[in-house]
Amino acid sequence: MKKIMKFLSDFESIICVICFIVMACGCFFQVVNRNIFKIPLSWTEELSRFAMVWMALLGSEIGLRQGKQMSVDAVVNHLPFMPKKIVECFGCLISAAFAGVSGFYAIQFVITTYRNGQLSSAMDWPMWAVYLILPLSLLLMAAYEVWELVHTLLRKRESGDAKDEGGSL
Repeated sequence: MKKIMKFLSDFESIICVICFIVMACGCFFQVVNRNIFKIPLSWTEELSRFAMVWMALLGSEIGLRQGKQMSVDAVVNHLPFMPKKIVECFGCLISAAFAGVSGFYAIQFVITTYRNGQLSSAMDWPMWAVYLILPLSLLLMAAYEVWELVHTLLRKRESGDAKDEGGSL
């Protein structure tokens, strides 16, 4: 399972880097064409926007997996082992449920967009392909939270966690 997580992590990172390069090159190309050649191109702005959305949503999932998301853990870190474990499990459960339900509705949104045949305005790309990142990133977040929940449930007390069970704030 660790190999699968490593592969997913590497693949997501590569996609994020590609999206960043596409976004930066698209913006640069747009500025050069508009200011030097006096040729405004709308497709470069649209491509940059789509790349930014994909990068941001995949980056959010990567940040969640690496523990870089903003969190308030000042109180949780001072809890004794068992209450800390309960709070962490509850947080994982809530996050997984939210991401899973949101991912389910995002799938419905992508299907509706596919059936409607909506196209992007400048590049005529099918919008369902652009919106596909929503369920992808949300379901990856839900899967990671379930993975984290299992790890938290299976975690045993370490020697550093053997503080007095009264806790200290």
